[in-house]
Amino acid sequence: MTHLFILNSFAGTKDSTPRLKAEIEALDRNDVIVEFTKRKGDAENIARRYAEKGEPLRVYACGGDGTANEAVQALYGFENVALGVIPIGTGNDYVRSLPADSPDDFLDVEKMINGSVITVDLLKCNDRYALNIISVGYDCEVAEQAQRNKHLPLISGSLAYKLAIVQCLFTKRKHTFTSIAEDKVIEIPDGFKTQMLAVAAKGMYYGGGIKAAPYARLDDGLIDFMSIPTVPISYFARLMGSFTRGEHIDNPKTKGFIVNQKCRELRLKDKGELKLGIDGEMIVMNDPVITVVPKALDIIIPKQ
Repeated sequence: MTHLFILNSFAGTKDSTPRLKAEIEALDRNDVIVEFTKRKGDAENIARRYAEKGEPLRVYACGGDGTANEAVQALYGFENVALGVIPIGTGNDYVRSLPADSPDDFLDVEKMINGSVITVDLLKCNDRYALNIISVGYDCEVAEQAQRNKHLPLISGSLAYKLAIVQCLFTKRKHTFTSIAEDKVIEIPDGFKTQMLAVAAKGMYYGGGIKAAPYARLDDGLIDFMSIPTVPISYFARLMGSFTRGEHIDNPKTKGFIVNQKCRELRLKDKGELKLGIDGEMIVMNDPVITVVPKALDIIIPKQ
């Protein structure tokens, strides 16, 4: 078996790849290969090149959720591969939904290389795949702003998202998309005119630790859909704490206007193009269709 580490030195607010490379080399194994990305799309190209050899392969995406997402585009469909995520990026949300003794174990190269695998679902959006969450609306604007924020001095990945949440509240809350689950329109709750945000989820977390989809499961064969209409800024500010903790759906104060349901297909429509966050990466599409691909990929979890 080959262990391929794909290192993204551009992930996160500081370059963690020199430390990681030293730890990998300290393993002193002849079945380990290290490759570095130099530009967007490299993780996908590198992963595909090795997967196509047909030999047993474990790929470790060392970066953020975007690096892992690139690898997924290449690895889906190959039976000889498994994917591990070593989270050194900005949000690092996917691993929060994976089983482990400690979240830090995903940063332990030795525990990862000796880890076991679980089989998870993927989301498919037109011709793209997602491990974690596909989002639309306000939170896509937040994700874009967070990418700009992470280059500011003394701003961590999580803080970059939290700052972006405040920055986008005043200008990016109102959206006109329509959500259709299995051919049934999901109506905007009474009393509201526009949508604020929506997510189609397999994992529970996004945005640097926000538990947006607390009932999402990685392997249940279903999409967990959650949406919030455009509420006043003051109300959203009060809602933010429970939203971050994953308590917003069952909160008595939100009953009746937060939508949460399971489905196998979701269509999103708007007057023009829609900006989607696919595992945090911004992609523009017309009338995207999101489906679930059950038991689609083996994911490496650290040795327990």
